[in-house]
Amino acid sequence: MDITDIKRVLNGYTPIAEEAWTALESLFKPHSLKRNEYLFRAGDRPHSGSMLLHGVLRVFYTRNDGVEYNKNFFVPGMSPTPITSLISKQPSALNFQALTDAEVLLFNFDKFLQLTKEHPSLNTFYRRLLEQLWMHKERQEIMMVTNDATTNYKIFQEQFPNLEQQIPQYHIASYLGITPIQLSRIRAALAKNSS
Repeated sequence: MDITDIKRVLNGYTPIAEEAWTALESLFKPHSLKRNEYLFRAGDRPHSGSMLLHGVLRVFYTRNDGVEYNKNFFVPGMSPTPITSLISKQPSALNFQALTDAEVLLFNFDKFLQLTKEHPSLNTFYRRLLEQLWMHKERQEIMMVTNDATTNYKIFQEQFPNLEQQIPQYHIASYLGITPIQLSRIRAALAKNSS
């Protein structure tokens, strides 16, 4: 994925005027991450958003007893951004970690917000993005409490095709709220039923 692909992804929310895109593109700064390196850590006060060009990131939080819970995964074209922290100006409650070597485009969030005031198409894009994030969050929460683990695993496979081959199984189990052993049993049962 490159900058042209990012432009296509963003235009998928709403058409962005060329002048607005040029202004937005000027904010992008390339940044490389090694596997297991953090883009943002819990407790950080971030100033940047990001767009993922290559690699896989996870966002997770850690309970007081040290147990980690994966909240989401990011693949190329997605935006691993601590949006709540950026909007509230509070420390992030979440960790954003590369699960593979990764390349992101960082952008100053306050400068981006200023551009949304200057360019109507960026304002519309930002509103549509927030709407999509809200709907995804609501669907995810409902899915996790109403579906069984097998159904949620199938949905994960649809949402993130080929991701299983790139990341450890225990990360997927954490995302689904089950143990790695339970995930192995689900995978074995599905493989048996498909043969």
